[in-house]
Amino acid sequence: MQKEVWRLYRHLMMGCLIILICCYAAVEFTKLHFNAEKNKQLLYVDAEISAALLATGVKTSLPESRLEWQFFDVPQNATQVATLLSQKNEKRLPNNGYQFSFGMVSNPGLVGVASEKNTYFQIESLLKSLLLSSLSYADKQLLLESIPSLSIHLAVSKMKSVSQGNSVDAVVFVHGEHNDFDFLWKSNTTNDVYYIAIGHPEWLSLTFIVISIVAIAIMAMLLLIWRELFYLDLKRKTFEKITRQIAQGRGGLPKGIPDSSGTLKELAYSFDSMSSHIQRLLKVQREMINAISHELRTPIARLRFGLEVVKDEVDDSVISTIAALEGDVEELNTLVDEVLTYGKLEEGSLALHFQSTCIARLVRSILDSNQALLKHLKVSVDVPDSDMVFADEHHLHRALQNLILNASKYATSQIAIVFSVDEERCQLDIEDDGPGIAVEDRDKVFIPFQRLDNSRTRASGGYGLGLAIVQRIAFWHGGAVLVDSSDLGGAKFSFIWSRNQHQNTLS
Repeated sequence: MQKEVWRLYRHLMMGCLIILICCYAAVEFTKLHFNAEKNKQLLYVDAEISAALLATGVKTSLPESRLEWQFFDVPQNATQVATLLSQKNEKRLPNNGYQFSFGMVSNPGLVGVASEKNTYFQIESLLKSLLLSSLSYADKQLLLESIPSLSIHLAVSKMKSVSQGNSVDAVVFVHGEHNDFDFLWKSNTTNDVYYIAIGHPEWLSLTFIVISIVAIAIMAMLLLIWRELFYLDLKRKTFEKITRQIAQGRGGLPKGIPDSSGTLKELAYSFDSMSSHIQRLLKVQREMINAISHELRTPIARLRFGLEVVKDEVDDSVISTIAALEGDVEELNTLVDEVLTYGKLEEGSLALHFQSTCIARLVRSILDSNQALLKHLKVSVDVPDSDMVFADEHHLHRALQNLILNASKYATSQIAIVFSVDEERCQLDIEDDGPGIAVEDRDKVFIPFQRLDNSRTRASGGYGLGLAIVQRIAFWHGGAVLVDSSDLGGAKFSFIWSRNQHQNTLS
């Protein structure tokens, strides 16, 4: 078992390691993707602010921009520049750089090219150049609103200047959420403070993606644990199946045992070896009992013959003793027959021949042949003459006779025999008004040679094999024998057998 547990731990540790590596790779990939998208967005801001500065003539060169610009026919009016900014076109270059053009595709006014060599952004310097320029407040506001990559909204209205009442333009860099590039701009015209933020594409947040990756990792871990537990449960079911087969007396391992290198198969082979050993012992026991029973027939026959000879040579005073001895010999012969019959039923070597049988005729023949034993009892029979059953007539006769004679031994004054049938089974109930059988003793009456202290005594006759034989006959007919309390006050034996068992046997 320790080997099996260690194998489970090893699989779980390997699975956890693989999940951790996958999570690390996913987080790193996501972070790199986010950084690339952020750099791309900053490049858009750089290009749009730089285009606004160049198109309005505020700047003629921009060393702080990451792009190298070419001038064509560009407007100077803020409204025209706003229109120009809305006509932005971008193209990815083979060297992983970007090209931005503003204006008509066929005749752009500005073209900027960004290479991957320069990786630094100076957004604050570009924004200050635009907002602290000599352009009017209205033009600055119009240009800011025309830049798609920026979002602007009023933060503080009519802020008083702290510099001796003089209003001045000011641009202050602040850190927003996730270290974004965000700014505050105070206009000298209105003293309003605006919050300028760099807009980002509507991607899922990095926090949400990381949490999602962790959730997926947890689900994968749970799935791995469930898989291991599923295989353990499969092995448990296989083990139960093997033990059930052993309990039913069927040896041999089933094919396809899971985990052929684990302890389950070793345990299964141990059980199989134990089962084979038990079967060999049972086989030897049955063979010995059968051999002894067969060998007893010869001395029993000699005893019979000797007693017959002695009867002709002795006085009448010992005839009664010889008759008692003959009774003992006959009893011993009956025991041998019952042992042989039970042994054949137990090992399944009897060939059953199912045929259509009239149950009423079968019950009447039993009552007629045992009339001497039943004459002191009132026997009521409720078995329709028209009911036909499929069964082995010989063994069904033997089973019902054993039940009826068993009831006659303990009945006080009456016995009731009732037959019922439905689509699936037949049932014959035999009741008596005797002392009955205690609930805790009802299973013991079917054990071979088992006698109950309150009723099964030597004086009552029999050797404890009659009901055991009945139970085996019921089993081979696809049924069972049940014991219950009778309405008459005694015991009720119900012999039940399947109506379809003959089809399975014949097939």
